[in-house]
Amino acid sequence: MAMGQPGEHDADGSLRDWMQSGLFANVDQAAIDALSQKAHRLEVPAGATLVRQGDAADTLYFLETGRLRVLIETPMGSKAVAQIEAGEPVGELAFFGGGTRTATLQASRDSVVMALDRECYDMVVAAYPQLVPAILTAVTQRLAAVTAKTPPMEARLPRVIAVVPSGGSRTDPALLRRLADAIRRTIPDDRQVMLVRESDVPPGPASAYQAWLREHEARRGYLLIDASGDAEWGALVCRNADGLLMVADAGCSPALAPLEMAGCAAIEPPNRTLLLVRERADQPVNGTAAWLAGRDPHLHHHVARDSEADFERVARFLTGRAVGLVLAGGGALGCAHLGIVRGLQEAGVPIDLIGGTSAGAAMGAAIAQGLTVPRTLDQMEAMFIDAKAMRRFTVPIHSLLDPAVFDAELEERYGNADIADQPINFFAISTNLSTNDLHVHRRGPLWHAVRASGSLPTILPPFIDTDGNILVDGGVLDNVPVVTMRALKSGPNIVVTLGEAGQTWRIKAAYHSLRRRGQLIRDLLLRRKSDSDFPSIVEIMQRSMVVASRIASRSMLREDDILLSPPIVQGMQILDWHLGRKQAEQAARYVAEEVVANPALAALQSSGR
Repeated sequence: MAMGQPGEHDADGSLRDWMQSGLFANVDQAAIDALSQKAHRLEVPAGATLVRQGDAADTLYFLETGRLRVLIETPMGSKAVAQIEAGEPVGELAFFGGGTRTATLQASRDSVVMALDRECYDMVVAAYPQLVPAILTAVTQRLAAVTAKTPPMEARLPRVIAVVPSGGSRTDPALLRRLADAIRRTIPDDRQVMLVRESDVPPGPASAYQAWLREHEARRGYLLIDASGDAEWGALVCRNADGLLMVADAGCSPALAPLEMAGCAAIEPPNRTLLLVRERADQPVNGTAAWLAGRDPHLHHHVARDSEADFERVARFLTGRAVGLVLAGGGALGCAHLGIVRGLQEAGVPIDLIGGTSAGAAMGAAIAQGLTVPRTLDQMEAMFIDAKAMRRFTVPIHSLLDPAVFDAELEERYGNADIADQPINFFAISTNLSTNDLHVHRRGPLWHAVRASGSLPTILPPFIDTDGNILVDGGVLDNVPVVTMRALKSGPNIVVTLGEAGQTWRIKAAYHSLRRRGQLIRDLLLRRKSDSDFPSIVEIMQRSMVVASRIASRSMLREDDILLSPPIVQGMQILDWHLGRKQAEQAARYVAEEVVANPALAALQSSGR
């Protein structure tokens, strides 16, 4: 950090202005002038630490330009909980309380800070005692405001985005113009969207760029700043951006470029995005893992130059308007998900990211691959009706069912393609018995994710991944993965649960009709099906998860989320795959009715057209 001399900021009077309008409002002008004269000017480059948690709170700061992030240090690492904007006081609670710093302050942009140490402050207070009651009032008000903010502050969407060519790629001005145009069409108001190159910014020192940036950022629009070209320019752009957009030509070398290194050093993973660009939408996607290595983007997107819909989808992600589709588990009832997808597609509602559990993962993975709804229904019937994938019993040591046919069918239909290579972003949820936690599948073979997510405990053996994790059905912990979806993106989510609200599941069989061991063995050897509708193990397990999903979904939804509960075909149970096509048709009609009746769902139509 570079320190100036006292008073060298007085020409613009910025510190006096902040004092008069903020912490020291209603304080005598002479006292404010005295405080201002005693302050020092500090330049804090992006990534540098201003104060550390636990340091003595012996200096009062005011942020003139730039941005600071507030980090809480824990044994598990640093956690960002807030950010401080230009014009705000910094650390005044600890300073006036005489304690130590309760958080670390780190510059997330090149910043200029005014500092007033305790010795200088004490000198001014001695000369102007009327400062004390004014300060106590201000600190009390500030403390009350901070206390009211019980949850940690959520990350803000980046509005100043550094755009860098990735690997051996070159910047494509036409592609950036198309992306900027897509953002303009996406945001609902007249906020400015600027595509900025080095030649668009007045030449001068870094401070001149920061002043230019501050002026344009105040308009609350989006700035896409092309950081390619001169290395010094690129580093300056990255240090003063909120987000990093790495744009890669999928046919180039994925080796990490120096400019990307500078961008990744300045911008944390949650605000990094990777675009992998190919010429045509019908070109297969592969090799994504090599591009992700070393870049650690929060999300990546596959963009075809001949697909305007791809540009629109990226624009929704960048502006916090991406539409997530969350699909619950429920066996054959999951065919309703396919009807939901068809209904949304016919209504022009976009699907930008798909996440699911168990049957929801299976249906969602097929759509993420680019399969049509009719083709996916064909696959489900081939697996569960023709191949009887869930009807093959085994010696009950590891499970009741033999998974050989099920696994073979999954591998054939989903293949070994990496989840990261799918045209639409996708995740699946399983339960990790090794770590006693959720397991979110975002990488690795697609069929592995579907298999793990649908591993009903005791019914199918658990799936063991390459790291030795023991994975079972995600419905054990999270049958409706709304929270995971929300962690990946901002914007509305369409949440699909299975089993209508208020629907009861009753059977005719009495408890005493339960078949005993001898009868079960005879029926099994003679391949005789019982006339009783007493529930099977599979039905009990999956129904339990459906109940859990309905209860959990009520508390997890937010105001902009849309809950869809399609009606279930009369009498359909979770193993009735022969009713899957009828269930899908019924769900598609339900969506058509909901688009008319639900204004929130209807509002999403324009996003997909």
